[in-house]
Amino acid sequence: MIKKVSLFICLCAFIPMFAEAKQDNIQVIEKEGEAVLGDDMTQAQAKALALNNARRAAIEQASGVIVHGSSVVYNFQLISDLVASATRGVIVKEEILLDDVKKEGKQIVYYTKIRAHVKALEGREKSTLKILNASVNRYGSSPSSTAIVFQDNDEIQIRAKVNSDAYIHIFNISQDGLVTKLYPNDYFKSEVIPANSLFTFPDEKQRTLGLKMKVRAPKNLSRAVETILIAATKEYVDFISEKKSGEVTITDLMKELSEMDVLLWAEKTVGYEVRK
Repeated sequence: MIKKVSLFICLCAFIPMFAEAKQDNIQVIEKEGEAVLGDDMTQAQAKALALNNARRAAIEQASGVIVHGSSVVYNFQLISDLVASATRGVIVKEEILLDDVKKEGKQIVYYTKIRAHVKALEGREKSTLKILNASVNRYGSSPSSTAIVFQDNDEIQIRAKVNSDAYIHIFNISQDGLVTKLYPNDYFKSEVIPANSLFTFPDEKQRTLGLKMKVRAPKNLSRAVETILIAATKEYVDFISEKKSGEVTITDLMKELSEMDVLLWAEKTVGYEVRK
């Protein structure tokens, strides 16, 4: 039997910042990132969020596309912003210049400064491949247009529809940018999904065989915000297969996507909250 899969992604915050250089087609940019340690966030998570914030700011500057500006949002949109930025450019080399903790009033702030070598991706807007819709729902329920909130141990299903024949890939992204590949996996291999047909994971056959996904909030936290990234590709690709579980970051995944022809892939993120 296939084991049940449990997922969780916690709340996060990003705040961009500054400086730059350029050589050939790769821009070398220095950026700062901060994250405030909140009630539903561990110190390790805040530290990782500060780094992701600096990465996002560097990619935005290199690509000339500001996805979210300097606002602070405490929901899945932050991961969506990071993914959206990463589709515009990819960090090919990174140096951490400063990694520190400071106290501002009663708040603890994690601060990171990086030097990122960023290659902008051009022509993404010309792609005709589109994910028409994507959703994460409680098993047995229909898609909802309102905010999606689950309780601990709820079973979920992921659905997607693409406008062209394509392979579908599903990833879970944690609050600190770590990636877990959900589909395809060791039990269920990737197949071409016909244009405009509804793809469901896990479907009834997979559930019968024992694959069920249940959401949960992290230990010692009252709630979490999870993010699912769905990618569609015209060609078969075995993403992040060479990486060890627990070590794959969102920048690793987006780097592999960026190595494909920009016209041959599309992506979409879906977020939802889990409460105890």
